[in-house]
Amino acid sequence: MSTDLLLEKTPSAPSRDFVTLKDYLAIAAKVEERIEYIDGELFFMDGVTLFHGRIQTNVTVGLYNQLVAAEYAIFSSNVSVHIAPSAYFFPDLCVVRGAGQIARRGAALLNPALVVEVLSPSTAHKDLGVKLQRYREIPSLQHYLIIDQQRVFVELHSRIDGVWTKRAFSDLDEEASLDSLGASLGLAQIYRGIDLAP
Repeated sequence: MSTDLLLEKTPSAPSRDFVTLKDYLAIAAKVEERIEYIDGELFFMDGVTLFHGRIQTNVTVGLYNQLVAAEYAIFSSNVSVHIAPSAYFFPDLCVVRGAGQIARRGAALLNPALVVEVLSPSTAHKDLGVKLQRYREIPSLQHYLIIDQQRVFVELHSRIDGVWTKRAFSDLDEEASLDSLGASLGLAQIYRGIDLAP
């Protein structure tokens, strides 16, 4: 199938045709929209809601104040993460120690320490399923933070001594501790300016 036909797919809908990694990279190089790639399948990314965007900003500000002095870099959702051999994701935010290792001519990160995904109704099944499993394959990853934008709920997956653990938070007084980064995020900070029921 031609790359032009693949680009005619509707946003957020997966392409049901198998796409080679080479074709994906060619498509990604010629368009500005974000397209994720998982084992031969394309996923066209939707825009974000106001709540989604506010949560991304709140998390960025909360982490920036804690991590910049510790030589971490924070990247927005415009930067992809490559998981060898066959996945490219665009997390809502990721953190890398130092400059980071890059692939695809500087367009994709290889070694995030933290990945953050803000759940949307159209992506929740993927963020909690295949993406969770694939992110865990990244040797450098220490934390995967999943934030619900429709209710006060945060799920934190952390690698501790090589074993993945999961903690859930649903109270604005709680704090998600990112121990390996020497940082933490309070739910009140994450949901600042957003009126959601706990």
